Amino acid sequence: MSPQNASSTAVATQRIHVRGVDYALTDTQISGPPVLLLHGWPDNRTLWRHQLEYLSALGFRAIAVDWLGHGESSIPTDIGRYHVSELAADTIALLDALQIEQVHLIAHDYGATVSWETVANYPQRFLSYCALSVGHSVEILRDIATGHLIHYLWLILHGLDRASRYWYLSHDAKRFRHKFASHPDAEAVLARLTGDNDTTFWTIWERANPSYDVFHRQFLAGQRQKHLTVPTLGLYGSDDEWMTAGQLARCYKYVDAVWRYESIRGGHWVQLERPDEVNAILGSWLSGLK
Repeated sequence: MSPQNASSTAVATQRIHVRGVDYALTDTQISGPPVLLLHGWPDNRTLWRHQLEYLSALGFRAIAVDWLGHGESSIPTDIGRYHVSELAADTIALLDALQIEQVHLIAHDYGATVSWETVANYPQRFLSYCALSVGHSVEILRDIATGHLIHYLWLILHGLDRASRYWYLSHDAKRFRHKFASHPDAEAVLARLTGDNDTTFWTIWERANPSYDVFHRQFLAGQRQKHLTVPTLGLYGSDDEWMTAGQLARCYKYVDAVWRYESIRGGHWVQLERPDEVNAILGSWLSGLK
């Protein structure tokens, strides 16, 4: 697909009411194939600002969403409302509200965690899937069980709410600045964490989806057998301090369709650190699926 004379300015924020909550999103409203962009922790839809403009220029309708508890979307007080299965159902409800039958899905971090299960459970709604940085939850559990527990101690810390914020913010946020050194929007994240706004976004993923719940869904409830049946791309930053390469590279095991894996130089937030390179990969991937 060749670039078109699309406007580089995305349309104003929309709010869509689904399943009792409001989701804020940015929709470029290009008439081409739709692409849904889902962020992860601790971000909001602005994570995709470079991709919104680039994909629109290629003629895709790019839509970036704030998850519940993040950005300008609703902040339910019921922790269960942030469960992976609830967010997956919301994703489908959003597609229905936008009158989109099928969509290309690109997701990062916890957005990818949700999306691995969403695409497996609702395959008819997706044209393709791209996971940035984070693989299938079974492979993360496998990492933890095979010697990478220390690497993932942040999963435990982030479930402790107040303790987590104190650990990051003590000593003039020294630990935060060290751990988030590769995040181009680190200062904005820090401002949200230290400001007067609700900080649900900081710990809600782990509080709503503890590891034993993931284990039950994937090993005891039989969902592990649900593989993805759409073309799938895994894109990993080789300098990622939060996730190992293996947890994403091994995900070919859960894809009964075209599988492609790319590793490029960069950290956890490669779409912000190296937007041109990421955009080129995404553009090639999406255009090649036509």
